[in-house]
Amino acid sequence: LLNLSILFPLEQYFFYSTDFSLIIIDECHHTQKDAVYNQLMEIYLEKKFAGHRNLPQILGLTASPGTGGASTFENAVDHILTICANLDTWKIMSPQTSIEDLKAKAKQPVKQYDLVPGREEDPFGDKMKELMATIHEYLGEFEFTRDFGTQMYEQRIVEMEKNGAESANRMKRTCAIHLRKYNDALFLHDTVRMKDAYDFLEEFYIIEKFVKNSGDETDVFLYSLFNDNSNELLELSKNMKYENPKLKRLEEILKEHFQDSSNSHGIIFTRTRQNTHSLLGWINSNDSLKSFNIKAEVLTGAGFSNQSKHMTQNEQKEVIEKFRRGLLNLLISTSVAEEGLDIPQCNIVVRYGLMTNEISMVQARGRARADDSCYSFLAKSGGRESRREMTNECLEDLMKRAIKYVQDMPEREYEDKIRDLQRDSLTERLVKKKKEESKKKFLPSEVRLDCRNCSAAVAYGNDLRVVEEAHHVNVNPTFK
Repeated sequence: LLNLSILFPLEQYFFYSTDFSLIIIDECHHTQKDAVYNQLMEIYLEKKFAGHRNLPQILGLTASPGTGGASTFENAVDHILTICANLDTWKIMSPQTSIEDLKAKAKQPVKQYDLVPGREEDPFGDKMKELMATIHEYLGEFEFTRDFGTQMYEQRIVEMEKNGAESANRMKRTCAIHLRKYNDALFLHDTVRMKDAYDFLEEFYIIEKFVKNSGDETDVFLYSLFNDNSNELLELSKNMKYENPKLKRLEEILKEHFQDSSNSHGIIFTRTRQNTHSLLGWINSNDSLKSFNIKAEVLTGAGFSNQSKHMTQNEQKEVIEKFRRGLLNLLISTSVAEEGLDIPQCNIVVRYGLMTNEISMVQARGRARADDSCYSFLAKSGGRESRREMTNECLEDLMKRAIKYVQDMPEREYEDKIRDLQRDSLTERLVKKKKEESKKKFLPSEVRLDCRNCSAAVAYGNDLRVVEEAHHVNVNPTFK
């Protein structure tokens, strides 16, 4: 079993070599669009259509190919066929004669919807939204959508920050950065404690003020806005009357499944890395959970993010090994633990306020493989998350029907369809390549780089060197 993401730099050698007769692609539903698996398979298909012989066989494995965002049966079938074409698939194989035996070996967890009402009153959240509105007014935006605390709002703010940087509008860019932090704090407020949201904002302003130490008018306004309201926010965050109802239900679930802690293993899936750390802090400080011997740790992705700290692959391996040996019995994870990692079977899996697709739902559910295991979907009742989870169940059924249809297609019809899709894919790749080549290229000396913070010119392209095909270094001594 080969990890193709590691072999990607060797792609040209990989498909010329006859050393390999079989390639096994795990989690093969990623073989689409510009994913690494698909880039490798495009090279494979090029060689196939060029008449190369002795190409290796391809075996793709997945628990859920998904529907590709389709909402109709026809589009779901097209998605399955596209995945098959990308993998040069001869046949989709799934259990037919040994289904009962499979069910006995791979037991499905009991699924439960743990839906709780939202906060009846939310003075802490209302106060943060009030401060966000004040920042918009400072920008001169008196008519703006007030969908604070949503992913749609986050997308708009990311775009605002980008536009501010490109237009050298420092005020707009700086306000966008602060608005995003407030929005992240609202996400935390919706997921964990008010205290976590307040601590997150306070830490941001302490670091921001220390690092920048700026007398800029916009910076002074934003610092003052938070400082003038921080005491009120702090007092509101201490009022347990307005605490997150989801945490109470999560506490009940953990108590129920960790009564016999010697046999209990669980995973809590949540949306962001910051959420994982906040949930860990809540568990470790919760007096009513101390007697249940819960030994928890976070597990997050290795990819770099300027929004939160990432784990290294060695740190990931260390946490998983501790979980396997029983030194840990609860992981609090982002989507990184859904697939691709060798994690022992669990008896409780909680999807905590997540809004994802049907693939994530199936992958997370697959972690609950112990006897009498439970899969809990915990969210606010009537919210978008619970509606999306119910939609995912329908999409999973649609996916199964589409797979069955493709499996039952006449052999000639299937082969013709796969060949057409492969030719279309190769043509599309050539067009895309030519389009990239036709883009206007600039001499390094013609490209000026400006500071993202203050828009001052800091370097030209010919000041940069690339080290190990990854690190861009400015060698101009005046850059400091």
